[in-house]
Amino acid sequence: MQHAKRKRQGARTDASTCRARLVDTARQLFTRRGAANVGINDVTDSAGVARMTLYNNFPSKEALIVAVYQDMADSTLRTLDAQSTGMRSERKRIEAFFDHFGKRSRSADFRGCSLIHASFQEEVPLGPVYAVVQAYKRALRERVYRALDDKRKGRGELADQILILLDGAVTEAYLKGVADAIGAARRAAVALIGMPR
Repeated sequence: MQHAKRKRQGARTDASTCRARLVDTARQLFTRRGAANVGINDVTDSAGVARMTLYNNFPSKEALIVAVYQDMADSTLRTLDAQSTGMRSERKRIEAFFDHFGKRSRSADFRGCSLIHASFQEEVPLGPVYAVVQAYKRALRERVYRALDDKRKGRGELADQILILLDGAVTEAYLKGVADAIGAARRAAVALIGMPR
């Protein structure tokens, strides 16, 4: 009885490990080449698993794409939550967003916002990937809103402005049209925060 139970638990662990490896492998490939340019065989070959293993975890390539971008969104939001925990200053909380994306922009595989790139690959803005990206952007905006002092006048409008600065900065950091896009956007956000209330 105990042996059968351990065997089932081991199978679940193996399945979750395999699923995580597929998501991680696909994330790396999608980030470098774009999901539309990566085939199922590319993912399975890079992950070192059989094609059937992928389909046991994901019923379609679209399901894998959704899982990858949902994982990326969740990971980013968890990191931002952890960074801002315990910060008492409104300014410091907002600067932490720019610091996070600034650090990300210095990594070797940085290609701007992978989630925005993913949303552009759908034919129309109604598909499941677009929905993941839209939900992520709304969750990010909510975190910016919560980072601002709750008694601040025009708090919602300021949260919108800061989110737009973040998105623009991340895109510009990839395109390199200006020398320090994220630094410039960070300073603009600080200036907005410091304006008379």
